[in-house]
Amino acid sequence: MKKIIVASFICVLFAAVLISSCKKITYASIGEPISLQQNLIGNWKLDSIEQVDQNAVDKGFPAYVQKQNITGLFGYSTVSASFTSGGDYTFTNPDNAPLFFDAAGKWTLVENGGPLRIKLAGADRTDTLDFAKAYRVSDNKLALRYNRAFYTGAKKVFVYYNFNFSKK
Repeated sequence: MKKIIVASFICVLFAAVLISSCKKITYASIGEPISLQQNLIGNWKLDSIEQVDQNAVDKGFPAYVQKQNITGLFGYSTVSASFTSGGDYTFTNPDNAPLFFDAAGKWTLVENGGPLRIKLAGADRTDTLDFAKAYRVSDNKLALRYNRAFYTGAKKVFVYYNFNFSKK
């Protein structure tokens, strides 16, 4: 019995020493918070668009087959976008580059337990864009992704487009 009491006392003493030796760690500030909605609002110029073949990525093809910068191929360098706090969006497209969605309409943020998406409700169709990266408002950058997919049973993305914008 005496051994149990001594062992218990040593354990309590050891625990007390460990607890008292802990120091509070002070971390540096991480900066301003990220607000995807606040970052979206404004006027944007398309810097680049990258096409990614998901099948080539899945099969491990070389990088030049998986991704291609198509900014200069279809006149994307003249595309600009505007998202208002009132929920309107407009894509200005003077060179008629393929945008895959209506050029104007209403936008809303959609969160369905996964990543945040932008729902674009145009005159002819409704599409969704994903945030490809999360930037702070002060970064003056916006990255959106448009997925093209098969809908045979389960949704399978076969190609997606990364739109990279900078604030005007």
